[in-house]
Amino acid sequence: MNSKNQSSIIIVGAGIIGTTLAWYLSCNFNGKIMLIDKSEAGLGVTQHAFAWLNVSYGRPDGYSKLRQLALREWRNLDRLTNGQLNINWSGAISWQENEAATRQFIDSHSEKGFKIRGLTKHELQAIEPNLLTLPELAAFSEDEGYVDPTYVTQTLLKLAVAQGINYLPNTDVLAMVHENNKITGITTSTETLYADQVIITAGVGAIELLKTLQVTLPLFASPSIIAHFQSRGTPPAMKHIISTPEMEVRPATDGKTLCAEDYIDDTPEHSATHIAQNALCTLKKSFISTDDLNLEKAFTGMRPMPQDEMPIVGKVTDFNGLYIISMHAAVTLAPLICHLAQDEIIHNTEQAALSPYRLTRFASGN
Repeated sequence: MNSKNQSSIIIVGAGIIGTTLAWYLSCNFNGKIMLIDKSEAGLGVTQHAFAWLNVSYGRPDGYSKLRQLALREWRNLDRLTNGQLNINWSGAISWQENEAATRQFIDSHSEKGFKIRGLTKHELQAIEPNLLTLPELAAFSEDEGYVDPTYVTQTLLKLAVAQGINYLPNTDVLAMVHENNKITGITTSTETLYADQVIITAGVGAIELLKTLQVTLPLFASPSIIAHFQSRGTPPAMKHIISTPEMEVRPATDGKTLCAEDYIDDTPEHSATHIAQNALCTLKKSFISTDDLNLEKAFTGMRPMPQDEMPIVGKVTDFNGLYIISMHAAVTLAPLICHLAQDEIIHNTEQAALSPYRLTRFASGN
């Protein structure tokens, strides 16, 4: 691609969004690319993601369609990286409070074009033999899967560095540098770095960065709990992602078991460890071969959540040379959003698929 109009780009934030964008740009941008992170790539909120690649049922149709496209882009990215991302496409199993609700769930989403089908109790037992209690009907989403988000982030980083990007870890970005309304770079704790464009992919860190420009970002930190469990020499009891009213669990690529739980509050009885221990009890009641399953670690991750829960992608209108990508479901959406965004960044164009997700949609946007 011709990138003569822009000679340098700085990306602030090396989570899965920043590194994925860096990789796409490294394939198509002829100028200098620098990726900066206050820690190490993938060790912020990315490492606490459940990383279920799904279409997000029950959301607005346009957004669900975007996530369908995102799953296709994950497959494209897998092909472009020669299978190095270790994506597991085994599918996801779910059921609702009762059989009628599950049937309605399957039918309504099948009518909308989602690849989803019902499983009888016997069919479910055949593919999940360790389940102790089986519903009469379950939903199976065959096109869904999961990744290890830290591994993917660090793999894409290695590939991007091999293609010429500069990576600067353990570097705090303190403020934007600008001349009137033109962003010219960033100030770190040790130096000032200049670029033609600055891309903010710093999760909730974007809030403070944009405050330095007197821009209020309609974004808040949304906590969620991720628990890691392990057994001595025993593989995970489940073979697929399983989502039910009682649990959301999947096997991890390292042979452990991963569970996502809702955050309640910051009281001791609702700490990440306490909730994870409750989840462990649920897992042991739900699966055979879990007697020696133990809690390894539990975290509360702070997800960037836009006020309307939809992605924020695009230029910050009052400032030339400033672009932001911030969203919940960053793992699922990363390849598609970054693929589209890199074209906007390089060519100063607008992708129609991103138009519903501009910062300007908020009354207080800029």
